[in-house]
Amino acid sequence: MSRAFPLAGLLRVRGLQERAAAERLSRAALEHAHTEARDRQLRASLTSSAEGPEDVRTLAALAASRVAARSLLSDLRTLQDAQAAALDLARVEHANARVEEHGLSRLAEAHALREQARTLREEQATLDEIAVRPATAPRPTTSPTEEPS
Repeated sequence: MSRAFPLAGLLRVRGLQERAAAERLSRAALEHAHTEARDRQLRASLTSSAEGPEDVRTLAALAASRVAARSLLSDLRTLQDAQAAALDLARVEHANARVEEHGLSRLAEAHALREQARTLREEQATLDEIAVRPATAPRPTTSPTEEPS
């Protein structure tokens, strides 16, 4: 009977860690993409302006909205930088988790090959033992109820 891989539990844990890291990476990439889309949308809305201001109040309101938009763009840039850093960290964590899981899976594969070779050696030893056993006495050709004469 083949022995179980002694690190099977750790391999399952590493697999869970890799999937969790992949989920964090996906979430970070999605958040970063959403923030970039918001930035592009805000910039597009700022470039498409109506015709010139008609009076002083409109000009003041337009200037105030531009200042607010610039502040929002600055905040978005700060958020994008933070999310880019989080995305880079998530990529590194995912890569490390994949490396750790891959190393253990290679150990598991090597263990399976060793166990298969051990099983085949045992089977071959049994076959060799059967082959070298002395032949037993030939069986009589008569039925057991008949008596030899």
